[in-house]
Amino acid sequence: MSTVLSNQLEWLSKPLSWTDAHSAATPEAAAQLAMLNDLQGNILDGHGRDHTSNLFLRFDPSKKSEARAFVARIGGTIVSALDQLLKARAYNEQKMDGGTFIALMLTAKGYDALGAPDAKPADAAFNAGMKTRDLGDRLDEWEAPFAGEVHAMILIANDDANVRNSDRDDMIAAIDATGGTVTLLNRDHKEDGNALRNKAGIGIEHFGYVDGRSQPLALLEQVKKELPAGGAKLMWDPTIPLAQLLLPCPGGKHDVSCGSYFVFRKLEQNVKGFKTREENLSRLLETDYGRPANSIDAGAAVVGRFENGVPFTSTQDEDDPAFAGPVTNNFNFDGDAGLRCPFAAHIRKSNPRTDTPDSKTHLMARRGIPFGTRSDDPNDDRLDNKPEGGVGLLFMAYQSDIGQQFEFAQQKWVNNASFRHPGTGIDPVIGQPAKPSGQRWPVEWGARLSDGKDDESFAGFVTMRGGEYFFAPSISFLKSL
Repeated sequence: MSTVLSNQLEWLSKPLSWTDAHSAATPEAAAQLAMLNDLQGNILDGHGRDHTSNLFLRFDPSKKSEARAFVARIGGTIVSALDQLLKARAYNEQKMDGGTFIALMLTAKGYDALGAPDAKPADAAFNAGMKTRDLGDRLDEWEAPFAGEVHAMILIANDDANVRNSDRDDMIAAIDATGGTVTLLNRDHKEDGNALRNKAGIGIEHFGYVDGRSQPLALLEQVKKELPAGGAKLMWDPTIPLAQLLLPCPGGKHDVSCGSYFVFRKLEQNVKGFKTREENLSRLLETDYGRPANSIDAGAAVVGRFENGVPFTSTQDEDDPAFAGPVTNNFNFDGDAGLRCPFAAHIRKSNPRTDTPDSKTHLMARRGIPFGTRSDDPNDDRLDNKPEGGVGLLFMAYQSDIGQQFEFAQQKWVNNASFRHPGTGIDPVIGQPAKPSGQRWPVEWGARLSDGKDDESFAGFVTMRGGEYFFAPSISFLKSL
């Protein structure tokens, strides 16, 4: 093992200061700088654009050299982690437009179709593919682009929807120009993402709740922003080592070349059904348990946060002045035996924080974005104007171990009706399969729960429409093809 690689394995075990790496003042910093320059963007920090397109591709395995040449050309346009971080700083300081972001990922079968099996990473789940895994998914509900083999995905993003559209169409034209060497699989199912924001300008998902918080952070600059003001206690530390997101890229051309596994899932949301069920659950708790009308927000109990992002474990008042300002990530579930934030609540199921001592090791860097368009205000408290389909979330996440991160969270937490206690029920938002599962909801906040009867169940408003496991390889590997 080379000295550089040995040192790399050491600094992968820690979080990274990218500004220190950019200085290249020490041999270690210089190596980290080289890694950032060869690493695709969006992994260590989100690209930050409001409009995206995901293009899913298949290569003709009989035309390996032509397909490799196409990938190499795209490799020359990919935005590196270093370039992304520098452009983000320029935007924050000088409002300079960062331009279009492009990334490319390969599936295990994509590596084979390119004739590059030796460069394929070894993760068992990655090599098996999402369709073969025990995730509770109903494959009969998957859309056509994901039903067959997917070999690659190109991500295109820009803050201007018109520029995104133009760059997407140019990429499609380049794919079509290959004469069948590369085929676009989702021509009739464009997976275009468009950010949703509430009146405060904060990103939300289609059910109307603040989304994208509680991220694990491998960059020290991000960790610093999460530290509570005034020396307050840090209730939950989001810091993770680089190794939770990165691993050496087998096909990389440098000792420090790294990549990351990428999970994509298209989740369609029945917004009208979800919001109607919120109201019905609230009424049921009032009639069956004598709870005062409007005393508890049933939606906040289901999600674990109010629509504005205030954590339900910390207060039953959405407008609690203690939570004015930025959406807090500084909380845990200590002392809450499910009487405030239920164990079944979405954010507690998908990130149990201090509920389990090793929970942070299973977290992923989530980079999802809503898809679909709507004319209503997601937070207007109306039901008649809410969509029943055609909108949802393009779930995307980076990690270094699919089995121990995405699949662990999905199997052991989200879909596990016994996590954290027998009878807890599945995650009411993304749990699969949707069925009555004994979820219990607060009747009196902090004091009493419902009985968990079947008619109190909350599930079935998110449908998985398809997905796949990818690897985001180093830029040097892609360009070398």
